[in-house]
Amino acid sequence: MAVNYNYDKKRFEAFIDAIIAILLTILVLEIRVPDNEEHQSLSTVKQVASLLPVFVSYIASFLLIVGFWLDFHLLFLNISHISKRFILLNMLFILSVSFAPFTTAYSGEHYDDSFAVALLMANYFFTNLLFGSLYTYAMKKNLVDQQFWIDNKSAGIYSVLGIIVILAAIPLAYVHTYISFTLALLVFAGHFLKKR
Repeated sequence: MAVNYNYDKKRFEAFIDAIIAILLTILVLEIRVPDNEEHQSLSTVKQVASLLPVFVSYIASFLLIVGFWLDFHLLFLNISHISKRFILLNMLFILSVSFAPFTTAYSGEHYDDSFAVALLMANYFFTNLLFGSLYTYAMKKNLVDQQFWIDNKSAGIYSVLGIIVILAAIPLAYVHTYISFTLALLVFAGHFLKKR
């Protein structure tokens, strides 16, 4: 019997699915009920309103991660096989996504602090860049049929433009943090309007 050194594509996809599900759960757990004295003196409506920046950063990160999952799933439906190098690239991508609960909560709590928001945007940028490297690797190594790239050319252009906009959102956080949050929300929401 021949020894099999191939990596199981379905098992790896299930592993990534589980990690993304855990990250989405951790993301929402970072939203805390106001419990300090300052918040206790406010009405419940004002307490919830004070959490609006936390919700905005949460929604942006949620949209980002769901968008990644959709594209990841589509790639795995069409990929012929996976290699050790492709798995390691995926692990770098997961490493960057795993920082999202921290940077999301931190920027939500410090929404008016330029550094906190720039940190979140930097996390978004590197995560998008690493995710793009998965597609680039799959294309260069012919892991996916050429028709896939032809069908998804406009999505690829949108993704590159999105990465550029998120990169611009890092220094723009020092102009006004709301500009960065708005750009991130627009890019990630627009991702769902792509053809595929």
